[in-house]
Amino acid sequence: MEPLNYNNMRVYTKKPITMLRSLGYGMNDLNGSAWGTLVGSYLMLFLTTYAGLNAGLVGTMLFALKILDMIVCGVIGGVSDNLFRTKIGRLLGRRHALFLVGAILTVVCFPLLFMVQVGSYMWYFIVLFLLDTAQSFNNIAYETLATEMTDKAGERVKLSSVRMFISAFGTFAVTGLPAILLSTLGNDSAEAYTISGIVFGIALCIGTLITYFTTWEFSPKYVEEFEQDTKTSEKKNFLYALREYKNVLKTKACRRVCTIYFVSYFAKDCFNTVFFFYVAFVLGLSQAMAQTASSLSIIGLIVVPIATFFMYKFGPKWLWTVAFSLMIAVLVYYLGLHIMNIHLSHSAAFITILVLTALFQIGRQTMEYTVWNVIPLVPDVDSLVSTKLRAGTFAACQTFTRKLTGAIGSATVGWILALGGFDKSLAVQTDSALLAIVIAFIAIPMVCLIYSLYLVRTFNLNPETHKIIKDEMDRLKNGGEKKNVDSKTRTVVEDLTGYSYAEIWDANK
Repeated sequence: MEPLNYNNMRVYTKKPITMLRSLGYGMNDLNGSAWGTLVGSYLMLFLTTYAGLNAGLVGTMLFALKILDMIVCGVIGGVSDNLFRTKIGRLLGRRHALFLVGAILTVVCFPLLFMVQVGSYMWYFIVLFLLDTAQSFNNIAYETLATEMTDKAGERVKLSSVRMFISAFGTFAVTGLPAILLSTLGNDSAEAYTISGIVFGIALCIGTLITYFTTWEFSPKYVEEFEQDTKTSEKKNFLYALREYKNVLKTKACRRVCTIYFVSYFAKDCFNTVFFFYVAFVLGLSQAMAQTASSLSIIGLIVVPIATFFMYKFGPKWLWTVAFSLMIAVLVYYLGLHIMNIHLSHSAAFITILVLTALFQIGRQTMEYTVWNVIPLVPDVDSLVSTKLRAGTFAACQTFTRKLTGAIGSATVGWILALGGFDKSLAVQTDSALLAIVIAFIAIPMVCLIYSLYLVRTFNLNPETHKIIKDEMDRLKNGGEKKNVDSKTRTVVEDLTGYSYAEIWDANK
């Protein structure tokens, strides 16, 4: 059989990063935004009210699923980086082959999640596991693409900006469609969620397939040539994969991004998960009102172009600082209402949550925009340390981080509500249950966001420093000697990698 001619294969052919191709690239993020919003917003509410499951047990179930998902992510990430060595990986692409598996699982399982199976923990456990697995396939493949489609930081910012615009629309759709259906079918209608699940399953599958057909990746020949001079003879077994994950996270930029990602998204997930409980049981408003407020995520469509301007002008550190500060300010206002025991009429309460939700959404969208513009830059820092192209391994780390935040957020909320004595059958909750809602809604997110604000103070990866990293990697790859490095490059490299300059460009790391 004749060897494949990679130059003639669409999946390996580089093209100009046009707006149309950027849109195609961004379509898969309908998956990420929808799934993250779903888990962080109303999955807990659906499972505890319509499916009749105990909040504490749901939290435990979600946490257990993430332990399983940790194993799945670990396997997929390592497999993806090495799939080019197989026939199927060379034919479809080591990244793109994963998209096909994810798309099939999504269209089959998403509608099943919102079928009402009262009291059936096993039903929801199995469906959630399959959907988690679908997300792992999609996300691990997806997070490598911007890095492999172009080596220019400006073009990666363009891809990520378009992606976040589509993500904002996806977030709005996930909250907006149930709000419309609840208003139409009735505030207590489970069918609103079931119909939403069917629509989302089809739409997300199509989005992934569009990305599959409009993007490209490194060819097997390029990967082999890049790693040829510095590759090790170590066997690619399970222990090797574990060491690769450990080594990726030893690189400072990789570790810091995952930490900021985890802590800030944990805050967002706790806030989103408890928002519906806060609106329904503390303020006494309807689910439809809560869904209406949540649908203000459409503000993200306005935030993205503005954030793009400031990303180019001031960089990610400045954007993160603004985002976290705004979100903290909203939480301080909520805390003030609680401490001063201010009781609002229904109309005043509704207007208040609309305004506060709008401000929080601006902060949240800016926060998410920033992290997804930073993530495509990180694998190059790791490559400068290790001489390897293991964007899939880093993608597995950050994908697992995202899923873990959602799971721990939901689990924490479930445990706190159960500890506070929350009873879904009561229209008026006890004081301890209301306190539990306030703690999960305000206190935990505030602590996490303050810590996130602290972490970004010394985070210096941006398009300018990324160019320095990329130029230095190219210099070393072309035979340049370490002793000839200039002082500015040395400082940037040591700051971003966490290693002394003498320790980088080492295949054993």
